[in-house]
Amino acid sequence: MLKTSRHRNKFIVGGVIVGGSIFLTRYAQQKLKEWQEKETLEFLERNRKHQHFESIGRTCNQTILNLSAALNETVTRNITTEELIDQLKTNPENKLALWNELKILVFSKVACTIYANVMLVVTLKIQLSIIGGYLYKDPNSLSSEVQERYLSVCQNLMNSGFTRLNRLIERTCRKVLEPVNLTKQLKLSDLEAIFWSIQTAIATDSDNPVEKLQEYIFPEIPETKGIYDRVLKDTIELLDSDEVKSLTTHCINRGFMVLAEQLSEYYNSNGVKENMKITETGEFTNPFNIKKPMAKVLPIMNGFFTKRSLPDQFLQQLIVYEKLKMLSANIYESFLL
Repeated sequence: MLKTSRHRNKFIVGGVIVGGSIFLTRYAQQKLKEWQEKETLEFLERNRKHQHFESIGRTCNQTILNLSAALNETVTRNITTEELIDQLKTNPENKLALWNELKILVFSKVACTIYANVMLVVTLKIQLSIIGGYLYKDPNSLSSEVQERYLSVCQNLMNSGFTRLNRLIERTCRKVLEPVNLTKQLKLSDLEAIFWSIQTAIATDSDNPVEKLQEYIFPEIPETKGIYDRVLKDTIELLDSDEVKSLTTHCINRGFMVLAEQLSEYYNSNGVKENMKITETGEFTNPFNIKKPMAKVLPIMNGFFTKRSLPDQFLQQLIVYEKLKMLSANIYESFLL
């Protein structure tokens, strides 16, 4: 009787263990299935979001290329050096005055190109990221008319905004460059110091385009209520943020670095041929010590626009710049919350 009771208890315990094991297995399988379904849905959502963001990015880059072409035409049309160059070819009596004016215009043209392109790219990156965030959450949130009206505000940079920028930069270049004689021998580091002086003077000016970027883009803010007014306010807040100001300054610095790199090719390709000779002591002339007179540097810098090497190369760098991509991604994500 005792043995039978013991066997019965074993069967009961065994049945409980087996039954519990089957229950736990089924529970685990169900949870695993739910987890897999959740992971699949999240993966599909992330993939859909990624594809949407990449699509917005391609649209943004194409918009940048289209508008930057018009912007660079605005620079060339408003800062003309051809007339002065044609006059200089006739060897006029006032050629020294013309050369000095050419000096101001060439440096103004370079600085305007760098500043204006950065302002355009940063603004469009912000605008397209905001549009992308709104449309991902609700494809009907922004009509095509609102999107077109919103993006068209960048035209202000080519009109009143550029006039304001050009006035500031030309005034700054005159102050920095008037003391620099045309015959002054300049090393590449001397030119970089001039670029830095221009940037510093602009940064400390009351009309600094980095600090007042929203004013250059939005000279007048319409008093309206609705989705258009909301996206405008979102954009202005971002343009006025410390993060965007810091990144804009960083991009401008990169623009002058591109300019210095292009000038270094001229210095090295020409200067090395002229100066890289073995001296009596058997040493080579350091290419970084090569000097060129200001009057010879000006035609080279002006040629960067004729060949479009400066605006094109700089723009390509801005489009793929990782920090701008990160800014776009952060803005896009913030509007999905």
